[in-house]
Order: sequence, then structure tokens, then C-alpha cells
Amino acid sequence: MKTIAYIKGQWEWIASQAGIIILVNLILLTSTPLAKTLGEIFYLDLLMIFVAAAGYTFHYRRLNKAYTKIRQTMAGGLDIDWLFRGPSASAGKSVPGISLMKELLEYKNNGFSRKENDYRQRMNDLKDYLTQTVHDLKVNLSVSEMVVNRLENETDIANKLLFQIEQMKFRINQALSITRANHYSEDIISENVDLEQVVKEAIGDNAEFFIAKSINIQSNIRPYHFISDKKWIHYIVSQILNNSTKYTEKNGEMTISGQEDEWGYHLRLKDNGIGIPKEELGRVFDKGFTGSNGRNSTKSTGMGMYYAKKMADTLGIGLNIQSEQGVYTEFVLSFYKLSDYMQRQRL
Repeated sequence: MKTIAYIKGQWEWIASQAGIIILVNLILLTSTPLAKTLGEIFYLDLLMIFVAAAGYTFHYRRLNKAYTKIRQTMAGGLDIDWLFRGPSASAGKSVPGISLMKELLEYKNNGFSRKENDYRQRMNDLKDYLTQTVHDLKVNLSVSEMVVNRLENETDIANKLLFQIEQMKFRINQALSITRANHYSEDIISENVDLEQVVKEAIGDNAEFFIAKSINIQSNIRPYHFISDKKWIHYIVSQILNNSTKYTEKNGEMTISGQEDEWGYHLRLKDNGIGIPKEELGRVFDKGFTGSNGRNSTKSTGMGMYYAKKMADTLGIGLNIQSEQGVYTEFVLSFYKLSDYMQRQRL
């Protein structure tokens, strides 16, 4: 705390004490013979100034000590609750106005709590509405799919309609997953996951897209079990597969392989599609990023891979990408063993 700042903050008290000294001097000078009292008045002035200065010095040192400690606490990113509770609370109480500051903070926190609760309620209402709407749309799509399957004499038209229906179903499921992802702390279940089975199910969910482009799938992964959330692993793998179908030309190829080492199990999903420009590779997982491929080839939202990365980080799964434009794109999912995962969490 600077001395100038302290004087500015206490100027009312300094001015009032200076006024008292001046007033006492005027009274003494007008009521007693000047020759007999001038020395005593000067001596009295010195005493009053000394006492006032001592009081202000003690007050300044006390405030400066408390403010220095508060600033050191904030600079270190530590908790400042010691000001208001516990054995150290007396240090906080020695700071003038700290009680009022506490009341102001509590008032502000209560206001934030009310706004947060209102926001959470509105978000939950929106989530419930979107979930119900999406489920209703899935019913409509199921009925449409039944009708399309009855178009026996219009095979080409039926196939095109089925492809569009599958696209809508995928996007609806993606919307549901994204809605849950914003509440992932309430939607994660630890269970035994068979990675080979999850990959097979994800391929089945995207089968229509692979068939439509005659993309050949080569898979040589073996059963690998670990504890995680099956539905989110499925979402991540399915998102990667769907992404590959968008950017792989007809008669392309998708290679799925697995490799185990001392750190864990690495699932590799590689396509021979159009690839990603080098300058855009670091932004694939950014929110809303579509890149030149997304703008030129498909109506991409840039949200699928963002949420895939978000959930991979939440589950402690490594998700990396390698690509060469015009040659390939490869996603690598790394399921770390417990010892390595704990080590990475401490870094």
C-alpha cells in the first residue's frame, strides 16, 4: 500500500485533526496573554502532532501488512477465505471495511447463484425439449423408412431416399449425443468395454454410407477390454468413420488396425481420402472449424470432431490425427493403461 494512497484515503481524518489543532490554538491565543502562553501552545501542538502521527503510522503499518498478505494470496492463486473464517480470520477483521466487503461478496455470490440456477433450469428445459423433439423425429423417420421399403418397383429412388434417411438418422443421433455431452458429468457410466465390438457396431451404423460410395473396409483389430463409457467410445469411433465417408472418394478404402504397447492400446482408423491441408491440421478439433474440405465438399458443421475430442479428453483417451493432403487421413485413439494414464494426469 503506497503512502500517498493511504493519505488520500484518510484525508478526512487528517483534515479534521488539523482543524482541531488550529481551533485549540485560536482559543488559547485569544483567551490568555500571548507572551506567557506561546511556548506552551507550541509545545502542546508538537505533542498533538506527535500523537496523531504515531496513530496514523500504526494504522498504516497494520493496513499495509494486511493488504500485502491479501495481494500475495491473490498473486499465488490461493484461497482468500482465510479473511472471513478460521484462525486467520482475525487478520482479516483488522482491515477496516472487511465486514462490509464480506457482505458485498455474499450478496454478489447469491446473485450469481440465482442467475446460475435460472440458467441451469433453462438449459435443462431446452435439453428436455430437444430430446423429445429428436425422439419424435426418429419416429417419423422410422415410418418413412417403412414406406420407402415398400417401393418395390422404384429401387433406385428407394435407395436414394434410404440414404437420405440414414443421413438424417445419423445427424439426429449426433444431436442427442451433443446434448448429452454438455451434461457429460451426469451421463458417464464406467463399464467393461470390448473395443472390437464397439468398432463393429460403429461400422454397422455407418454401413449405408460406406456402401453408397463402395468404400472397402479392412479391419484386423482383436478383442481388447478396458473400463470406460461404451456409448461415448461408440460415439467417437462412429464420428471418425462418418467423417471418413464424407472425404473419401468412391471405391476408396478404410483400414482399421490396433496395436498394443507398454503404454496402452492404439486404435488406428485410416482412409485414403482427400486428406487435410497441413496448415489446417492443428485446427481439426476446434469448435465450429470446417476447413476448406468442409466448405467445398459437404455441409459440415465442424461440431462432430470437436465433441469427439471433448469426450475423449474427459474419458482420458488420446485422440490424434495425421494426414497428407491428397493421400490419407489417420485418426489414432489411444487407450492408456492405468499407470501411464495416472502419470499423464500429473503432467
